[in-house]
Amino acid sequence: MLGSFRYTIDRVIHEVKRWKGRVFKILALLVLTAVLGDATTTVYGQAPDTFAQASGQATSNFTSQQGMIFLPVRIAGSPQLNFVLDSGSTRTLIDKSVAQRLGLKTEEESSLQGAGAGRIPIQAIHDVMIELPGLQSTHYDCFATDLKPLESSLGVRVDGILGYDFFARFVISVDFEKNVVTIELPSAFHPAQNETVLPIEIRNKWPFVKATLKMDGNSPIVDTFFIDSGSSDAVDHPIVKSMQNKTPSKSGVGLGTPVEGSIATASSFEIGPYVLGGPIVVSCCGASEATSRLIGTEVLRRFTVTFDYTSSRLFLRPNGAYRETFRTAQF
Repeated sequence: MLGSFRYTIDRVIHEVKRWKGRVFKILALLVLTAVLGDATTTVYGQAPDTFAQASGQATSNFTSQQGMIFLPVRIAGSPQLNFVLDSGSTRTLIDKSVAQRLGLKTEEESSLQGAGAGRIPIQAIHDVMIELPGLQSTHYDCFATDLKPLESSLGVRVDGILGYDFFARFVISVDFEKNVVTIELPSAFHPAQNETVLPIEIRNKWPFVKATLKMDGNSPIVDTFFIDSGSSDAVDHPIVKSMQNKTPSKSGVGLGTPVEGSIATASSFEIGPYVLGGPIVVSCCGASEATSRLIGTEVLRRFTVTFDYTSSRLFLRPNGAYRETFRTAQF
């Protein structure tokens, strides 16, 4: 019996030696497959992105039209397109006529809520490559829809909107004074010492921050505000509906049917340590109860603003526009 046991051991050792090379090859293939699988899967903060700079950073000049941030974008090597950088959009959108012109394949249909009334039909476009100066970013699920209403409102061509999926991958800094957007990998980001950091909460792909609104004749309103770089408003809040000195208005910028609203002037708006006097407050256009309270670019443009979704942080640094008088809301 001992001899039989010894034979068995020797046989096992022989088989191990015979298969050793194959096992290592199989393991190597499995490891390589796992690595390649990660590199071709859109994972929060870990999607495959190629920067021209080894530092993992890209900068791009932007143009501004009625408070909107327009970036030069290419879709898989296309001619340059005009995309809005919009923290208020839960999806990345492409105008349907642009999608057709580029030969992008549209698939399942659904809808989304715009800034106005009603829902907007959309069609999915899978595995899209987005290129900006110094950056190639792949594997996006984008959605084709009619963006012509935005073009009519803004007076400029709108080919697409960079929304949540783009913000979720990077740390994005908007320098409104220099008209420059900086895009970085979260691992490469190092905040400046002179910036104020505020915690944000991401709910339903929207970023929210706490702030305080003061209206004449009312107690200070401490609330949670939706941060919307796709809105030209200063502040939106439903409190305006109950104000005696409000002025009727109608929304004019955004997707969806224009809706009736009201505007009033606040005594101040406080975000972090910063107190902004006399902002115009709007009540009209939120897609939901939560987004009826928002901060738009008429506030944001007074700072260099950095969005860090991966760490749930917002960074603010006042610029030369910090003490400027607030403009009337864009309607």
